[in-house]
Amino acid sequence: MAGHKYAQVRDHLLRRVQSLPVGERLPAEGALCSEYDVSRITLRRAVDELVQDGYLVREHGRGTFVSHPRYNLKHRERFVNEVTGFHTQLTRQGHTVSSSVTVQQRERAGARLGAALGISPATSVVRLERLRSVNGVVHHLAESYVEEDRFPDVLTTDFTDTSLYAYLRARHDVLLVRNEIVVALHRCDAREAGLLGVAEETPLLLATSCVFEPGRKPVIFGTSKLLPDTAELSFDIVADAE
Repeated sequence: MAGHKYAQVRDHLLRRVQSLPVGERLPAEGALCSEYDVSRITLRRAVDELVQDGYLVREHGRGTFVSHPRYNLKHRERFVNEVTGFHTQLTRQGHTVSSSVTVQQRERAGARLGAALGISPATSVVRLERLRSVNGVVHHLAESYVEEDRFPDVLTTDFTDTSLYAYLRARHDVLLVRNEIVVALHRCDAREAGLLGVAEETPLLLATSCVFEPGRKPVIFGTSKLLPDTAELSFDIVADAE
């Protein structure tokens, strides 16, 4: 298996357990290691994440069993060793992710965006704002900026059912390798409240991110304003090589 082995094992196991009845026992750890040709450390990391997300449950002395996900209402975006984006992660888990594009226009970068993307403040960028839903329920408001000269088609592409990250990989062969994120509290203004269906001044989780390609070149700068009742952010600090 190329790339991050545990992530590939996790994704395959997720598809596998979603097709099994609740209470079904997984094969023994040794058998799964042989099946996926990975170490026990790699397998345990994959299984640990599915346990954390409620798809599996461990019973001491008995084994690991298929369970009901705990996060039926709260949808978690995970940040660990791979840059995939919200759409891809939730789709992998079997959810339906859709977006309503609320802003799709060109703007001048200005000082803040220019500094974040490593471009002149006078450079033209594409601002893409989307109201994102999971299984038909509003989840968060996402805003992304990319340099227009490099990605002019982002200005006209329909992102209703398409991941920006996946689109840049497929259309422009952009490899995203790093996502620097700052999380803070944000109180929504009147416009944001109207889009999200909450009261003005409602506290939101604000995740500000800058996504890089190799060589630490910034590609996407953006924010996600998330409803705490339906969203979680998960950060894993990993030291091993697999």
